[in-house]
Amino acid sequence: MIIDNVEDVKNTMPSEYNLLTMQNIHAEISFPIFFKNHLKGFIGMDNPVMNEQSESFITLLGVVGGHLGNVRETLRMTELLEQRNRSLEISLSDLEREKKFLSVLSTDYISVYCVDLELDTIEPLKIDESANVTKIGNMKPGKVLCYSNLIRSYYNKFVIKESAPDFMDILSFDHITRHLAVHGKLSYRYQVTPNAAGQEHFEAEVFPFDSGSTTKVIIGFKQIDELVAYEQNSRRQLQEALDDANLNNEIISAISKIYFSIYRIDLTQDMYEEVSSDNEVHRLTGRIGRASAKMAELCHRFVAPEYQDKILQFFDLSTISERLHTEETIAMDYLANDGNWHLARFIVKKRDQQGNVTNILYATRLISEQKRREQNWMFLAEEANTANKAKSEFLSRMAHDIQTPMNSVMGFADIARHTPDIPADVDDALSKLQTSGAYIEQLVSNILDITSLENGNQQLNEHEISVSELFQTINRIFDQELMAGNLNISFDVHDICHDCIVADDLKLKQIYANLLSNSIRFTPAGGSIKFDLYEESIAGSDKIRLTARICDTGIGIKSYICESGLGLAIVKDLVDLIHGTIDVQSTVGTGTNITICVDVPYIIRDDLWSGQTSQAPDITSACAGMHLLVAEDNELNYEVISELLGMNGITCECADNGAVCVDRFSESEPGTFNGILMDLQMPVMDGIAASCAIRKLNHPDAQSIPIIAITANAFAKDIERCHLAGMNEHLSKPLNIRQLISILSKFNN
Repeated sequence: MIIDNVEDVKNTMPSEYNLLTMQNIHAEISFPIFFKNHLKGFIGMDNPVMNEQSESFITLLGVVGGHLGNVRETLRMTELLEQRNRSLEISLSDLEREKKFLSVLSTDYISVYCVDLELDTIEPLKIDESANVTKIGNMKPGKVLCYSNLIRSYYNKFVIKESAPDFMDILSFDHITRHLAVHGKLSYRYQVTPNAAGQEHFEAEVFPFDSGSTTKVIIGFKQIDELVAYEQNSRRQLQEALDDANLNNEIISAISKIYFSIYRIDLTQDMYEEVSSDNEVHRLTGRIGRASAKMAELCHRFVAPEYQDKILQFFDLSTISERLHTEETIAMDYLANDGNWHLARFIVKKRDQQGNVTNILYATRLISEQKRREQNWMFLAEEANTANKAKSEFLSRMAHDIQTPMNSVMGFADIARHTPDIPADVDDALSKLQTSGAYIEQLVSNILDITSLENGNQQLNEHEISVSELFQTINRIFDQELMAGNLNISFDVHDICHDCIVADDLKLKQIYANLLSNSIRFTPAGGSIKFDLYEESIAGSDKIRLTARICDTGIGIKSYICESGLGLAIVKDLVDLIHGTIDVQSTVGTGTNITICVDVPYIIRDDLWSGQTSQAPDITSACAGMHLLVAEDNELNYEVISELLGMNGITCECADNGAVCVDRFSESEPGTFNGILMDLQMPVMDGIAASCAIRKLNHPDAQSIPIIAITANAFAKDIERCHLAGMNEHLSKPLNIRQLISILSKFNN
């Protein structure tokens, strides 16, 4: 651009003209500066002098303009490169510093990982060579693995499940993201099988990797064996301190039962602290004060006037150290203002290195009984009266115990005499006569001599007995008597899993007979009496609890306890003798509930089935001709049940487990089986599952066929399970064939 005279461009370039004239420029030569077709600026000369060299100068300006474009761009790129180098140096410095920070911060961690929970990836950043995780696979920094698979393998192979049952849930994607969103950090402790370094307690700590993100996290695992050991030791020390405190409290509690007032006294400081008093025992009362003044107060407050001078000398703390120099305790008794006798005692608690007493205990004890010696004679007289009473009660007991079965003997003898033409009635009466007679014979053979009675010694005769036979004896003894009294009585034995026990059956019969006899005697006509005998389990024991409950609607315990001769007092003696318990709940005019419990050993027999064929109906019974399906996995048990059923005209087939039973019934023609006897515990399929499956079958008899549980599982919950499974009835082993026949007859239409 060459302007020889700015006046020439005044009209064509007015803005440039104004700019040039303002700077007093009359002529102008300018060349553009380009770099790669981009205008970067201008180079030129103001008010040039034109001559013969002007053309060369103008050409030179063009060359310089082009060169300046390249130089300027080179300078710009150089400066940009230097800026980038400086930025890179800063970044490298920051990275190195971050590495140092990470190295310092990760010293507590045996392993550190970068985890992307959303992508389910994990990248090791640091792995100690002793870590258990190194045994899983080729673990090394920079290698990306599957997070969920790695955690699961680690948990299955190394984590002790009892220490961390929720390990997989805590370190799951969902839990980590939810927890970090609220708390910002997650910590979790667990225990593993010892690693190569012998470490077994660890804590996993999870932190967000990016601010505001809960899907990318850093997980560090650090060993905390020393911390766990410290905490366990602290807990142990705390427990020991609590045990010591409890022991001290127990000691104070025990002493306070004898000494109703106890004080700790520091002789060097003349200070006391009240440990317990007659109204605040077994603990520190919080009262403290000057000891010498307190002792004087106690003397004037509690001691009778005629004993105060003597007790003041005894209470003199200025001489107590000398008086206890060779003694550990000294005592003196006195008469109190309330007429009782007290014993005051000082006990050495602490001595200094020279053996001088520095701390003592003062305690007061009530000894009125020891002072009133005459009451001993009253006690001896009472013992003599008790012995005489025991003799009378013994004779009364024997008379009462014998009278009850004798009533049955007379009643059933009368029945046999008046029904000679009815063999069944005669047989039943004779059987019950025999039971009652055996009971009387056992009573007579066990009558104690007068010497053992006076000493209060009655001997237990424990031997192997049958609970069912014990129950039947009680049932038969009171059969005739109940019929004569117009009472509604029920006898029920249930939940007996162990029929064979070790006990004194005579004592049990005496207890049950006494209580039933009293209930019968004091329950008006039309009333009801219920006798329940059942078994309760005792967890972790080789014994069972035999429980009997006698409930009546009689006149209540208050009226007849003194009239019955024996009453509950004699029964209580028998219950104590067999190491049992008795609980009486009674309301006058409403009735009485009595519960007797005794824990007895049981004997497991192989012969789970039993039955008396002489007591079972004959083959002409209503069940004759029935055909049953018996689910029983024990061959001997099936042999016994099939024999007992056969004696009563009933045939059967065996299914040795629940699944076979279901298949056999499903494949049978309608009407093939009249019922199913179902054991509960069987291989392949148990009785509960089998009963449910049968009720769901598409078989014409599936809903109507009676299913009867016959099992050793005889608790209330077992009966409920049977009913819920669709069973109709429940019988407990050992099998009572009479009960089974009675139940079957209800379903044999």
